[in-house]
Amino acid sequence: MEKEKRTLCLESASLRVFNLLYITQPHLIEISGSCNGLVCVYDKWGESIYVLNPTTRWFRQLPQPRFHIFMQKATYTRETIIHNMPIPRLAFAKATMCDYKLVWLYNSDIYNSDAVRLSEGFTECEVFDFRANAWRYLDCTPTYRIFNDQSPVSTNGSVYWLTERYNGETKVIVFDLQTETFRLLPNNPASRSHPDHIDLCILDNRLCMSKRKRRTMIQEIWSLQETWIKIYTIDLRSCSSSWSVSGRVYSTWTRKHVIRPCTPVAILKNKEILLTHRYGKGLVKYDPQTNSYSPMHDHLFFYRGVPYFQSLISHI
Repeated sequence: MEKEKRTLCLESASLRVFNLLYITQPHLIEISGSCNGLVCVYDKWGESIYVLNPTTRWFRQLPQPRFHIFMQKATYTRETIIHNMPIPRLAFAKATMCDYKLVWLYNSDIYNSDAVRLSEGFTECEVFDFRANAWRYLDCTPTYRIFNDQSPVSTNGSVYWLTERYNGETKVIVFDLQTETFRLLPNNPASRSHPDHIDLCILDNRLCMSKRKRRTMIQEIWSLQETWIKIYTIDLRSCSSSWSVSGRVYSTWTRKHVIRPCTPVAILKNKEILLTHRYGKGLVKYDPQTNSYSPMHDHLFFYRGVPYFQSLISHI
């Protein structure tokens, strides 16, 4: 069925809606981060994958990855995976001026039951080659299992994932898009936090970490510059369960939603920060001066916001 796409202009809060893609399982749809005005839209099982430009409405359908085959062969049923186990998400990023890459990193012990391709490590990685129109494996992959319930982020030629906890620490895996090699980020301010209390994001083209402090409702946002710098501290206890605007009640988030950290989407011109949440609906603005929240966009089927800048790119 066709899936409805919505774009929201932050300056005017105007909303643009159009139907574009055929998605076989729209209830499993995911969307990658924006890259030069392009986004990747796919379902979690890899059966439908598109790269598209929402401005020009150009799109390209891509072949299925091997990950889709592994999902079918896995010992888990579809119902078990959908309801009990998060499925690793796809990264879409720009490698060079004219080269884009899709990267799918996943834990091999769960999904890889292909006897020809049993991994000695802990992860498998598939990269999509747009010129060859085909997926290929990488031989050297991380020996740390990734935390599945996250969205990888990319900036400045690198892609980032959180690991599961090892010896009480959560690490950050870095993938260099040009050399196609992995490494660990040496230090991070959320290493002692559980990955379920951390979100990676990109703000002002810099890698950022958003973490909720243990046993509190205080969330910190750190930005990687020459060193890690804390740029926001948010008191989640001040998040209202509803707002009323022009007679309309917004039930965007409840306090149970903010048990997990909010995900920063963008910093606005007035230094307010735009937030979304993996389990809440809608977009919320947070004002650090007044420590208050206000609704930016509320929609019943809104689950994730992606920063997007228009372009006229119509082929890759």
